[in-house]
Amino acid sequence: MAEENLDEAELETLEIRSAAWYKKKLKYSQIVYQVDEEAHVATITLNRPDKMNAMSHQLRAELFHALKHSDLNNEINVIVIKGAGRCFTAGYDLSGMGHDEPDLGNQYVDTSGVTHWARYVVQQWFQIWDLSKIVIAQIHGYALAGGSELASMCDLLVTTPDCEIGYPPMRSMGVDMLWFPWSLPMRKAMELAVTGDSITGAEAYRLGMANYCIDAEDIDEFTAAFAERIGLMNWQLATQYKRATKKAYEIQGIKTALDGQAQYAYHRVAESDYAREMSKKFREMPLKEYLNLRDDPYKESKKKIDNILARQSQKHL
Repeated sequence: MAEENLDEAELETLEIRSAAWYKKKLKYSQIVYQVDEEAHVATITLNRPDKMNAMSHQLRAELFHALKHSDLNNEINVIVIKGAGRCFTAGYDLSGMGHDEPDLGNQYVDTSGVTHWARYVVQQWFQIWDLSKIVIAQIHGYALAGGSELASMCDLLVTTPDCEIGYPPMRSMGVDMLWFPWSLPMRKAMELAVTGDSITGAEAYRLGMANYCIDAEDIDEFTAAFAERIGLMNWQLATQYKRATKKAYEIQGIKTALDGQAQYAYHRVAESDYAREMSKKFREMPLKEYLNLRDDPYKESKKKIDNILARQSQKHL
């Protein structure tokens, strides 16, 4: 039965069923979900450490269920998202791309035929933006590609100094969500856009992207204390302040810009001769071999830059 044919009573029932689904406690397989009732904090841990917490379709489905489950619990004021093992997340699970694709829904597909994924993930991450509860990202190791999208959509950010934050797939495939201009100064945003380079957690903190930069051995304890402090404010108050703050960025055009980039710029990149060639190699080559082909020239160039910067630093000691 199409939704437009439902009467008001049936539509209300549908909405109640939808909310009931997210109120259910599920057995997750790729995240760990914990609640500190005394601190009013829910913690979601991405739990594929052997895969560097690469975000499979299953992991993202579990993540969004846990987020909405927390949002519907009036005893929870704050949600923390972090990663198990050596990193936050290295991005989307590229080994699974092209297999077991989810039904993205016609609302995310346009006539270009290639932008449905980018528009889909932008809309998905904006669900965090629209949650009533405050969401803190605790990142370490790597927050790359889709992982950087996830971190950028959270309300607050705590990082380790050596965490790598960036979007290397820009070098060959394009970018789903060009978050850089909204989290970084213009010149640094442009540098990341035209190199695919990453910034460290220390630099993200210096540039104002992160709230705090904490050593790895202390970050769990610090983020828990930070979340507890945020959680002192009743969620109904915090929600209004979150909405008012987010609205300022919406007036500046953040949603329009990111959705427009996903719809148009992604299409133009994906349809370029170079991107088509690299996409073909991505499908045909082993993943590690493909990543070396994509990134090795940039690694050599980075060494040159770093050597010059190191000399400059020594001169000014």
